[in-house]
Amino acid sequence: MNDFPRARYLDRATPPHISTLILLAGISALAMNIFLPSLPGMAAYFETEYRLMQLSVAIYLAMNAFLQILIGPISDKYGRRKVILYALVLFLLATLGCLLATNAAIFLFFRMMQAAVAAAMVLSRAVVRDITTQDRAASMIGYVTMGMTVVPMVGPAIGGYLESAYGWKASFWMLFCAGLLVTIITWFDQGETKAPSEISLADQFREYPELLTAPRFWGYCFASAFGSGAFFAYLGGAPFVGSVVFNLPPEQLGLFFAAPSVGYFLGNWATGAYSARIGINRMVLIGAMLVPGRGEYPLIAIMLVVSLLSVASILFVIRREKRLGLA
Repeated sequence: MNDFPRARYLDRATPPHISTLILLAGISALAMNIFLPSLPGMAAYFETEYRLMQLSVAIYLAMNAFLQILIGPISDKYGRRKVILYALVLFLLATLGCLLATNAAIFLFFRMMQAAVAAAMVLSRAVVRDITTQDRAASMIGYVTMGMTVVPMVGPAIGGYLESAYGWKASFWMLFCAGLLVTIITWFDQGETKAPSEISLADQFREYPELLTAPRFWGYCFASAFGSGAFFAYLGGAPFVGSVVFNLPPEQLGLFFAAPSVGYFLGNWATGAYSARIGINRMVLIGAMLVPGRGEYPLIAIMLVVSLLSVASILFVIRREKRLGLA
């Protein structure tokens, strides 16, 4: 870790304020779910099937996953600040593209481009690692993520009311305005926390095989992936279940979307408060076991399966570290 001066708000000579990091993580979460109550209305607007509009969640997440492979090495090479700002500008342009789309295919293309904002989420956490010790990083990241969860708590509820009052485009105009505000704050507050590296991108990518052959990496990776999978299965399927199975209006559906985010908020608070005391592995295991999942509906069955796989993954890490004498 480098020695950084104390963060001063809107001072680019210092590391970014924690509120800026929360906003960067939050805008990515907002882009993910604010429009979900509008999916049935968007399918009607573009005169297409609901299942096609569901791809707006899937392709966003797929591009998000792909970009995360590239964002780390690129930001190590050129610095955090520059990559974050470029990603935010691309997000703003993609949001305008969604608003001006004349058919579902064009909308889905620009929706995929919106995933550039993943850099904000990823690098807000990378900045924490730049400016804090390893022992404090998990705790501070937990608090940053806890603040971020306020967005998915209120985002779908706001999106539902915007859908009812003004139509689906209102949610994307709100995304654009929020993204523009975050971009301005980041421009003035985001000090550089990672000096550009002399190591080439090719050399960084050559180190990937070492990472991909590490059992510990795959244990944490699968624990995170399967745990998040339960949540994202809910994001993709809940609008259909709520609107078609239970006949909920958009504003009520958006309000109910906030329920899982309350648990997400509490989980991140617990991470920040107790991870240093209890240990990261035990915290991951507890969190994986608390993922909900049982019932008669296929959506909940999927959530159950992926949550159990998350538990199995972290148990693999714990068993291996005990065998190696690391735990």
